[in-house]
Amino acid sequence: MYGTHNGPTPSHRGKGPGRRRFLGLVATGVGAVGAAGIGELAFAADEVPVRTYHSQRGIDHQKWAVAKVLRSAEPAAVAAWITGTGAAPGELKAEMDAQVGALADAAAAGLGVARGSVVVSWMRAASVQRQIWDRKYDFLRTGSGGAGTFGIVTDDMRAKYRAQLGTDPQWDPDKDAHREVWAALTPDERQIEILRTSTAPGVSRHHLGSDADFFDTTPQNWADGGTEAADYAWLRANAAHYGFLQTYTAETAKASPAISEERWHWSYAPVSEAVLDYVRADESLIEGALDQLWSYDPARYTYIKAHWREYMFHVNEKAYFGG
Repeated sequence: MYGTHNGPTPSHRGKGPGRRRFLGLVATGVGAVGAAGIGELAFAADEVPVRTYHSQRGIDHQKWAVAKVLRSAEPAAVAAWITGTGAAPGELKAEMDAQVGALADAAAAGLGVARGSVVVSWMRAASVQRQIWDRKYDFLRTGSGGAGTFGIVTDDMRAKYRAQLGTDPQWDPDKDAHREVWAALTPDERQIEILRTSTAPGVSRHHLGSDADFFDTTPQNWADGGTEAADYAWLRANAAHYGFLQTYTAETAKASPAISEERWHWSYAPVSEAVLDYVRADESLIEGALDQLWSYDPARYTYIKAHWREYMFHVNEKAYFGG
């Protein structure tokens, strides 16, 4: 989701992909997927085969296989992986790496763009997510640990501070008027603003390795008719065939609380959905791991501590196969 890449992305229209793992078979997008529920596209002998999907049933079938891996693993190790302090169990990392790579290869080929421009943010450990969270919470200026504008200004906050915020779409720590507002916010209010587009350490789906941000993470660029409209249309038409779903949609954003729609954030569903089921079955295990992560300064996690379940569960759980 939105976090490490906050400013406009340079144009990625350029030379086609030049990676060794280029998949000529997927250059035509959906047409490369066979009629079976799950198929495989072979890489070189030293590579993990790529799974392709024809229906939600196929994704659910692989989710059950992932769930079996999770159930057989040590709970503390699974909790560490989910909250960003440990590695994925079993062979899940290799599977996720192959799927993200295959979707990126297909997107580069299908859209005629440079392969290196496709994935702009992927795996992030809890320590990295903490840095993102802290620099936003502390509203650090550029040059003092900050990274420029971030997130979106919520409607409630804009209505309350219209004179200072005006029509600015994002928070800007380099603007004195924004700094005036931020200084007046309570810890809970700061967290609510951050959480519209960036999760706290321990809660981010980027800890898993199943989720990646594609092309650009500037919200305005993904509006209908925006510069990323063609990329979004391609992802909508093709991502499900590699097992991916859009994590945060316009529909899920209607929940309260919830992350805003993110058309750039896509998740390999067999793993991320199995993780959600695992967390639902043992919330206390995850809560204990989160409390430990946030113990360095509990004051900046008051709101998310009370609402982490909503931010984790208020997500899309079905891939789009058209229709």
